[in-house]
Amino acid sequence: MDFLSSVLHFCERGDPLPVAFSKAKSIKRVRNVDYDEMFELSRKLVLSYYALEGKSARKKVTSFLNKGSKVSLPPWMSEELKELIDLDAYLKSAELGRYKWFRVNRILADEDDVLSSLETQGIKFERDEDFNYLFRVISGNITKTKEFDDFKIIVQDKASVAVVQALGPEKGDVILELASAPGLKAELIYELTQGDVYLILAELNHKRLDKEIKLLSTLGVDLGKVDFINQDSTRNSVLRADKVLIDAPCSSSGIFYKEPTVLLTLRDRDKVENFSKLQKLMIKEAFNISFKKAVYSVCSIFPEEGEVIMDEYVDKLMTTEVGGIEGYGKHKSGKLSRRYFGHIHGTEDFFIATLRGVS
Repeated sequence: MDFLSSVLHFCERGDPLPVAFSKAKSIKRVRNVDYDEMFELSRKLVLSYYALEGKSARKKVTSFLNKGSKVSLPPWMSEELKELIDLDAYLKSAELGRYKWFRVNRILADEDDVLSSLETQGIKFERDEDFNYLFRVISGNITKTKEFDDFKIIVQDKASVAVVQALGPEKGDVILELASAPGLKAELIYELTQGDVYLILAELNHKRLDKEIKLLSTLGVDLGKVDFINQDSTRNSVLRADKVLIDAPCSSSGIFYKEPTVLLTLRDRDKVENFSKLQKLMIKEAFNISFKKAVYSVCSIFPEEGEVIMDEYVDKLMTTEVGGIEGYGKHKSGKLSRRYFGHIHGTEDFFIATLRGVS
């Protein structure tokens, strides 16, 4: 009771779940407990937030322990999503969790060697049908292997991989990525082109940019082939690139199943509307760049951050074919864009659209 109340208290104050959990551990250590199981219980607690009785964290935890978990969304969100998707199936998939996906870092390791080692450690997995370098974990904890600690495997969601595939990086490309941190997409671009690429990575947050630089170096990327820019990408400074990746800041509604505190920031529609305005500015600014092809993507389930924006660019949209399914049919851009959904694909919820260049 005390531990979970502390976790919820920190979540309500704005901490992401891993941070809230760590803080709770530092002040409310519990003996003889499996903290992995406790973390999962904490995840389900926050996912149940809007169904719990009481105003205080302690009363909400009491309600949770008495009634059990039930994934609940802010009322406005439930009303809107039930018009767009199978909401019951969606909520069930969020409670169970989605698939864990990984790929071998082929900059640092041989794929066959890594896969053989994982099998000897009891990790069961299967190769993805759409992207043959991606694997779905069937059983076992991939993050507790030496290969994970040594950065020889990279945990990356299939929908995130699909974004890079939509961009179609080729050897010799100059690729600009706006809002590039944390850097996994950039590493995959580098890997797919076997290092024959020039990356321009733009990020507004200086701390995130520093972390991205360190991560890419650790993952084996030659930083001599990368330019890092600390910029607000609604006021872009790059004039030309072959391809542009606009993986825009968003409401993060597509990852609430693993970071449920996102739901606490979605009490009303303001966050979605604010990010939609930011995304529109980024895309408008991107069209001042000379490029052949651009991909716009967000980990959001809301059309205001996807189809609504792309409806303004239907004449510039190219068909996107990277798995998933068509976007929301009420919008002109829906048939030309792709969406990944947790309850259908076992992934994060992602919107992906491809834009014809202006070079």
